[in-house]
Amino acid sequence: MGFWSRLFSRGEEKEQKQRCINEQALRLSDYNYGERLKELDLVAFPLVEDFTIKTKNTGSFGYHLYFHSDHAGHLASFPWWDNVEKDLPRYTSKDIPVGSLEWPFDDLEQGWQIVICEHKHFVYILEGGDPCCTEFYVWFRVPRQRYYREWMRLIREFNPEA
Repeated sequence: MGFWSRLFSRGEEKEQKQRCINEQALRLSDYNYGERLKELDLVAFPLVEDFTIKTKNTGSFGYHLYFHSDHAGHLASFPWWDNVEKDLPRYTSKDIPVGSLEWPFDDLEQGWQIVICEHKHFVYILEGGDPCCTEFYVWFRVPRQRYYREWMRLIREFNPEA
């Protein structure tokens, strides 16, 4: 089952792919992300000002979370993070997935990779289709405050004491 299929039905899957793909993939020379991210023109990353984090009940896989924009639709997700409703009650602000340009947060599974880093006033998110990939078909930036505010909103939804 493809990672898009884990979040959306067949009809929704095609629509979501079409809405979220950047016009061109972002290509890196290798997967040393701590070095390659510093070489990028960060201003070229599309700005998503209406960024939100949503959850969806996928049935036997429990809840999954995904990044969303009312304007752009589905942005990126953690398709192999099953049952987030069991993990988020233990989350605090220290668990928000983010790194720096030098030490980015990255997660991967078969057929999927996400890299998240913060620099100055923005959080940069890149999603690719393979572990240790050098080609990212989704890449965008979010105002730093918005990214953290959305994560804290979601964390408090599952952990009111956070």
